[in-house]
Amino acid sequence: MKYRSITPLLFSVFIILNGYAATSGNTDLAQTLRAQIVDTPDSVIAELDRIEAQKSPVLPAYKLNLLRGIAYNEKRMFSLVEQYAMRVLAYDSISAHPKEHLNALTLLSVAQSHFGNYQGSIDSSIRGMKIARKEGNKAAEYNILTTMAKTSFAMGERNQGYEYLDQIISDGSTSSEARVLANVSAAYGVKIVELYADDRFAEGLAEGRKRLALIDRIDRVGGSPAGFTDQQRAYAYARIASCAERLGKNDEAREAYNAFMATDYAHNPIGRVYIMDYLLDSGQWKKVLEFTAPLYPMFEGTDTINGDYHSLLISDGRAQAGLGNYRGGYGLIQRAAAIQDSLYMREKTTRAQELASVFALNEKEIALVNEKAKSQRKHILLIASCGIAILILIILILVWRAYRISLKQQRIAAKRIDELIAQQPLNADATPETHEDYTLFADMQSTIISEALFKSSEFNRDGIAEATGLSRAKVSQLIGQFTSLSPNEYVNKLRVEYSVKMIKEHPEWTIDAIAESCGYVRRATYYSHFNKFFGISPAQYRKEKSKNESKDEETE
Repeated sequence: MKYRSITPLLFSVFIILNGYAATSGNTDLAQTLRAQIVDTPDSVIAELDRIEAQKSPVLPAYKLNLLRGIAYNEKRMFSLVEQYAMRVLAYDSISAHPKEHLNALTLLSVAQSHFGNYQGSIDSSIRGMKIARKEGNKAAEYNILTTMAKTSFAMGERNQGYEYLDQIISDGSTSSEARVLANVSAAYGVKIVELYADDRFAEGLAEGRKRLALIDRIDRVGGSPAGFTDQQRAYAYARIASCAERLGKNDEAREAYNAFMATDYAHNPIGRVYIMDYLLDSGQWKKVLEFTAPLYPMFEGTDTINGDYHSLLISDGRAQAGLGNYRGGYGLIQRAAAIQDSLYMREKTTRAQELASVFALNEKEIALVNEKAKSQRKHILLIASCGIAILILIILILVWRAYRISLKQQRIAAKRIDELIAQQPLNADATPETHEDYTLFADMQSTIISEALFKSSEFNRDGIAEATGLSRAKVSQLIGQFTSLSPNEYVNKLRVEYSVKMIKEHPEWTIDAIAESCGYVRRATYYSHFNKFFGISPAQYRKEKSKNESKDEETE
């Protein structure tokens, strides 16, 4: 159960507000408003508007806009976050206020990453990094590196993401400042989540143990907020339990689970969310239902079209199926799929409303700026227009060429997928020592495919051995001999090949629904495996298939 819509939000708000609280200057009013943002962002925005309307505002413009940016970050309205961060950065003397300058760059980087402007996010992060290093602000530096790591993961540059996190962990672990060590702990948390997503469970387990040692150091250093290290330990134990369980280290997984349950944070229904991966991986279906039951009242009388409720339904659906209630489990999964579709539509609507707010906010300001610049434009309009036209033409040509190359690559990749699946060749270098080996492999593969065993997210080498009666060693030997793959890679290959079939047969399904039908719990893992085997994303493949089918219909 991945409550990823909760964790990143809490993380980003904590880091930004924590940094601002320590650096916002000596204005009591600014600090008071900042403290109210998490609970009442709309009220703070209204108060900022009232202050700005005064003849002599008690706060300078750059602080008003910075507080607005933080408030809109809390509301997840990133167009406005980006706009107000840029207003702060446009302030003539912002370089004389390095702490506010740094906070504005951090906000801008987060907003740019949200909109997929990854290069812009990295550029903003680099600018912020220079200020943080100049000021000797290690906590801010590590926070920016964490943002860069997340951006790298989003771009598919996973090695670069890990490098950023390792830099934080290597440089910051020897610090004696609680705030710096807290950022190192956060870097550990991001790294372990990504290792788990990449099926690198042994590394995730090792990093979890290191994180526990770091949290002990934070306790010894002192100065952290009440309950902070208890919460951090809960996160660490939860990930250790899930990674150990995936590695078959059941005793260590149970010990970590018991340690998690011994924390104060585990007594909070929200806190128990983080142990859900372990409970699902270990098949503790009744415990899953016990832990999720207190969460449902939190959604009563509220809008349930959100990622948290979607994750709740997915977990309970899997638990019900695990207990044999397949009809009930399927019903929950269907409800989750409907919520996922609604979330997609809502995101489009919210984005439109957000852009409308941006337009209304800027309309008056744009008119004023245009009037002031009118006389100046008369002298430079011709030269600027020609230069812009040439630049746009060059950009359009480059974009068109890149687009054509991308389309060609996608068409080739989509065609190649169908050919590969149709051929299904065995390893050309494999020479069966006996006819019996070939027969065993063929029977094994037939059993897995005919019974669709790979559709279970927990299916692995042990599952193959149990289903076929072969030893685990024999399973590994046959798969390696005839496919040159490891058992996990082989199962993932069957899943993504099956997903190709689902894409063809169910064009009305969302990509998330297809991923879940093939045994994937996380969309990112599905995308990673699909791209690894076929060199193209599922969405790109569906798009090319749709184009080809339309052409075929026109030909007929």
